[in-house]
Amino acid sequence: MKTQQVELLPTLTKEAVNDVTGYQLCGYLIALEGWRRGLELKWYRDESSLCKLHRMFSSTHGKFYSLSNGDTLHYFYRSRGDKVANKSVTICLDKEKTKSFLEQGNVPVPKGKTLETDESIIDYANEIGYPVIIKPLKGSMGKGVYTNIDNEAELTAVLKELRNSYSYSQYIVEKHYDGKEYRVYVVGDKVIGATNRIPANVVGDGINTIEKLIELKNNERKKNPYLATKPIEVDYEVNSMLKSVGYTVDSIPAKDEQVFLREKSNLSTGGDPIEATDELTDEVKQIAVDALKALPSLPHAGLDIIVNPEDNRKGVVLEINGTAEIGFHLFPLEGKAKDVPGAIMDYYFPETIGKEKSNFYFDYLCMLEPLKKYAVDEMKVIRTPAINMYAKKYTVTGKVNQVGYLGFIKRQALKNDLFGHAKKINKNTVEVYLIGEEKEVLDTFKKTVEKGNKKSSVENVEEQDLVYTNEPRKTGFQVITKTNRR
Repeated sequence: MKTQQVELLPTLTKEAVNDVTGYQLCGYLIALEGWRRGLELKWYRDESSLCKLHRMFSSTHGKFYSLSNGDTLHYFYRSRGDKVANKSVTICLDKEKTKSFLEQGNVPVPKGKTLETDESIIDYANEIGYPVIIKPLKGSMGKGVYTNIDNEAELTAVLKELRNSYSYSQYIVEKHYDGKEYRVYVVGDKVIGATNRIPANVVGDGINTIEKLIELKNNERKKNPYLATKPIEVDYEVNSMLKSVGYTVDSIPAKDEQVFLREKSNLSTGGDPIEATDELTDEVKQIAVDALKALPSLPHAGLDIIVNPEDNRKGVVLEINGTAEIGFHLFPLEGKAKDVPGAIMDYYFPETIGKEKSNFYFDYLCMLEPLKKYAVDEMKVIRTPAINMYAKKYTVTGKVNQVGYLGFIKRQALKNDLFGHAKKINKNTVEVYLIGEEKEVLDTFKKTVEKGNKKSSVENVEEQDLVYTNEPRKTGFQVITKTNRR
């Protein structure tokens, strides 16, 4: 498969978000940004009475948190902060209401109507002319959305599938608009990131079947923190799409032939997120900003927009998501990551703008365990490590492996508020790497290293002062064996 060119934020490595997926990724990314700026971070148990934010019938576990600078406290649910009104979130859940607000704000939207019966849907589609789009009035994540429907027969088949697969009663029928579709994230008066979402597709190599190419692409998606839980699944739409071009999943496309598997571009159903902020004209960016202003108290959100292929200064807004996912802006399949969490923190805590940040990250999933088990109501993350730290390495030889020495060093390091690791080098050698705010504590720790625990026997200790670099690293102290990776 073709390797895509991706430029991630240097302070947000894949290790920093290891095993964090789905909606939890949104909350974690913003919480981490605030915590790195020195803000106090707390996470709350599921269904906490403190959560006044519209959670859209979803669990709050791992998604509800607060950030405070000591004077100001803000609550967040996923990517949404408490400056976003619940009223606007509710409006965004209803595409027809959203469209009404946008029209009142002179924001361009597609021509369409909400209908219930198959007969009325078909009649209206024939009235406005094909191609058309059909989508549930109160749907999300691209479920039940079909685009570029070319004729009445195709629409009839789609309606049959919708009635068999979903329980939605009302659907929006809209005129289909050609052009690139973008998911745009706006904070205040500025577009922070824009992603061109390309429908699920595979590129032929002249050897493998489409089914195998899908498998290979899904393996690649698993390597992307955002896309890992969003594989391409072969369903009615995929089979129908392939049939329309004379293919099945057993077909073998020619080398470099791109085969589209869906019309809709939702990332949750296999679409590709390509960073494309610089593609948008100032006029289209202003449309995005104006769209948020058309709703009451919606200072930051994501929205979908299609740009006119004949005039890139024009576009239509399809919908707005008040609790939009942001992970793909940080982990695109191609392009340069956009710092949406940074922009949101700038908006809520402007006094932290330009402040030098720690690049440590915390063990998010481990921290959530007590909350998940209802052992506690809230969890406060440890104080943000200082920016300027000291580092030291001790290389220890002797009887120091498989005698409890590594665990002993970890316990003592944690007691002294030190970060780092104790790593097995070989049968008789251990590396102790320490980071701390006070150089004296690191220096005196040598006595602990030399003494060891009861079963160990230290023969020699080599000491080395290191230059501390503020690179991304995990809080706490890790024990590393040959089978572990740092």
